[in-house]
Amino acid sequence: MQYLTVSRDIEGESGIVNLRVHDILFMEFSIPADRVVVHTMEEQFYMNGTLKYWSGMLSASGYTFRNVDRNLVNVDRIMLIDSVYKKAYFEPEIHKGSKCCTMAFKRYNKIKEELLAYNPGISIV
Repeated sequence: MQYLTVSRDIEGESGIVNLRVHDILFMEFSIPADRVVVHTMEEQFYMNGTLKYWSGMLSASGYTFRNVDRNLVNVDRIMLIDSVYKKAYFEPEIHKGSKCCTMAFKRYNKIKEELLAYNPGISIV
C-alpha cells in the first residue's frame, strides 16, 4: 500500500497527512492556491508539484491515473460517466452531493474509450 504526503490546508500548517493512493478520486491544479488539490470521497488535500509530474510518478508506480481535462482521474475509482455533461462519478448513483470530475468535451470520445479499456465496469448514462 502506497501513500502520498499531503496537507489539509494550502500552507501546510495542519501538518503532514499520509493519504493512501487508492483513496484518491482525482487531482486538479488550483492556480489561486498554486497547489495540486487531491480529492477523496470525504475531503480534499493539498500538495506541491504539477499534474504532469504526478501523472508520471503515479503511472511509474503502477497506478492508472489519466488526464481527462485539467485534472487526473483515478480510473479504477470511476463508476459512472455522464455522457451529457461529460463528467466522471465515483458512486453508482448520482445525487446532489456526488463528487465528480469534468472531462474535456473536445476529447470526450477518445477519453471515454480509454477509460473503458482500463475499467470495463464503468456505466455510461
